[in-house]
Amino acid sequence: MARAQETIRIPRLRAFVVSLATLVVIGLLVFLHRYRGADRTAMALSVLGGAGLCLVVALIWFQCRFGGQVMTRLTLWGIGLRNGAVAGVCNTGVSVVLLALRWAIDQQASPTGVLFLPAFLHAVGSLGMEMARALPAYVAAGAVVGALVGLAVAEAIGISAKRIAPTLSPCESDTGVLHSSNVER
Repeated sequence: MARAQETIRIPRLRAFVVSLATLVVIGLLVFLHRYRGADRTAMALSVLGGAGLCLVVALIWFQCRFGGQVMTRLTLWGIGLRNGAVAGVCNTGVSVVLLALRWAIDQQASPTGVLFLPAFLHAVGSLGMEMARALPAYVAAGAVVGALVGLAVAEAIGISAKRIAPTLSPCESDTGVLHSSNVER
């Protein structure tokens, strides 16, 4: 039997999702309190934080929708590719919002003390205008990277899943063909 056609039972992922969500929340809190909005590190952390948030949301959805169900590895890989691509595209927007949040927090702490909402909206507008020229490239890169990460996560889930042995009736041989020697008389 080909590996892609193996039947597996999807494990419960609650403990993993809670652990990952805890790490993502800690990372986001450190990002929002420590790094300056215009810093390159802050930009990279906004992308990583957005990816973590999208991954946690995708895994929660996957757990609610497919946890405990039986499917083939190929089906699992397809789900990982599709939903990873969607999460990668969403990561583009989430990263911009996180960076705008960081910039708005910086503006609030500045000597002028700009209000949060106007500073946030200004930052989203500025980032949106800067990203507009290269938005197709950002979305395409997000989709490709997201699909690859989704496939990797699907494979990790498949590895930790319980393999279900194929069930054959007593009249079927190892090849699945009915032979006269297998028929009870």
